[in-house]
Amino acid sequence: MAPRGSYLQIADELRRRLAGGELQPGSMLPSEQALAHEFSVSRGTARSAFAVLAEEGLIEVLPGQGRRIAGSVDSAPRAPTTAWEKVAADLRGRLQADPGSRALLPSEAELAAEHGVSRNTVRRAYRQLVEEGLVVVRHGSGAFPAHRRGASTAHDR
Repeated sequence: MAPRGSYLQIADELRRRLAGGELQPGSMLPSEQALAHEFSVSRGTARSAFAVLAEEGLIEVLPGQGRRIAGSVDSAPRAPTTAWEKVAADLRGRLQADPGSRALLPSEAELAAEHGVSRNTVRRAYRQLVEEGLVVVRHGSGAFPAHRRGASTAHDR
């Protein structure tokens, strides 16, 4: 493998394996050391490839365990294991506790302080809730519960 941009080539190969079904959602990825050995690169290069995929939301870092493909193996609910999943679960609980609310949800900074996580972790949690259709994020305004049954609010006007 060419030294320049090796981490991007490794990330491309892992994306190909994911798209081809060789890597399944919820499955663990090889360690940095194993990936470095497979592609004959340094651990730092393997770490950079993982960082690209993590930034894209394709993989998750499980502290003390390794990295896994994002998503669940089955549709059965599972306990949150990552920090962003825990933040998302907390926000889901808040939304379920007050289903009719149109109130502004906590800011990234508030949630980061409350959960002792980074703002990037909170962003990932909000991104998941947006993908689930539970939350709408309006840049410059904040995050709000998603509309149900076509209702509108003053925020839409």
